[in-house]
Amino acid sequence: MTVELHVEAPGEVREAETADLTCKTTCSLTDPTFIWYKDGRPLTTKTIKNNQLHLQTVSSEDAGSYSCAVRGSQHLRSTAHSLRVRYSPKNVSVSISPSGEIVEGSSVTLTCSSDGNPPVKIYTWLKGSTSLGEGKTYSIPNIRSEDSGEYTCQSRNDHGEGNSTAVHLNVLYPPKRVSVSISPSDELVEGTSVNLTCRSDANPPETTIWFKGSTSVGEGKTYSIVNITSEDSGEYTCQSRNDLGERNSTAVQINVLYPPKNISVSISPSGEIVEGSSVTLTCSSDGNPSVKIYTWFKEGGTSPVGSGQNYSIINITADHTGLYYCEAQNDHGAQRSAGVPVFFKGYPVILYVALGVGLCFIFFVFLTLWRCSESRRKRQDGTVDQPIYSNEGHEDHSARPPPEDESSVYANDAVSSRH
Repeated sequence: MTVELHVEAPGEVREAETADLTCKTTCSLTDPTFIWYKDGRPLTTKTIKNNQLHLQTVSSEDAGSYSCAVRGSQHLRSTAHSLRVRYSPKNVSVSISPSGEIVEGSSVTLTCSSDGNPPVKIYTWLKGSTSLGEGKTYSIPNIRSEDSGEYTCQSRNDHGEGNSTAVHLNVLYPPKRVSVSISPSDELVEGTSVNLTCRSDANPPETTIWFKGSTSVGEGKTYSIVNITSEDSGEYTCQSRNDLGERNSTAVQINVLYPPKNISVSISPSGEIVEGSSVTLTCSSDGNPSVKIYTWFKEGGTSPVGSGQNYSIINITADHTGLYYCEAQNDHGAQRSAGVPVFFKGYPVILYVALGVGLCFIFFVFLTLWRCSESRRKRQDGTVDQPIYSNEGHEDHSARPPPEDESSVYANDAVSSRH
């Protein structure tokens, strides 16, 4: 006996619905046992009731070619019946080409794959939550760092939609937007501290080198100067570098403010100073901001003798001689120079007075010596006439001539003096 079998079932069913497939025969069979086949393989996990195959909550995996047979006559299978299952997109995924590192300036193509019945008609691309475009592929020519981020593909057919898992595009690029900030940002006074911070954008992360002018002074995102001095003034730059390149920031100027220092005085003309000539004293100093006030002093005095960077003495006299110094002052302090001597080659009044006193003293010494010499000579002359006066004080018992009239004596002296 020939058994003729066929399968009665819907040709198409939607996913999640139920479906019943019935195996029918034109013959009368006594308590037959039916065997079901899917794509030529016996089914063992489905619910079979008599001649019915019940599909509870149909899924896409249930789609296929079904046939049936009666046990004992398995070689006499029914004609195969194709069951189509309609379902929304699933297994949505994104592939990236090229698959290696993505460097700024190169091109990248994203491809969306999915499984759906009917086939997916619409592919929509999203970066984050922003729609970018449609199509099975999404290309980014000349990719930039701004293109880094998470991308998803949304697939849609007549029965619904499905989203892929997000893929991350990591665009590599050399440092850019390199800049330096200064803290504190207000005036920098000698003795305070300052921090320079380098900011940049790079992938992979960058290393930082600091320069003052063309000289390397340190490394790291921050460069600190503690107890800053005037020598720290200058232009600073930071250089950011990674495996893809390097870039320098625009230079920033560190301007350290400080009170005057290195105060000195020069004299012009620089040769010998002659009485009656003129001299100019010039004060030089180093200060930031520049010195605004110069004040001149003469040592020993309590009041200033002048102001301004230059101090001139016209028709110099002895009263002008002495030590001079200048005081330089700016907004941050004042400093004095060492004293500079102002003396001239000439004969001041005091020298004339000294010369006069010296001459008088020499004359007095000479006069004293002359008098002593005269006195000594007279004494020597007195020693020769000594016999005339030697008998004075002794009694002379010899006969003496009678005394003469006193006037005759002087008369004789007068006569003898004429001879």
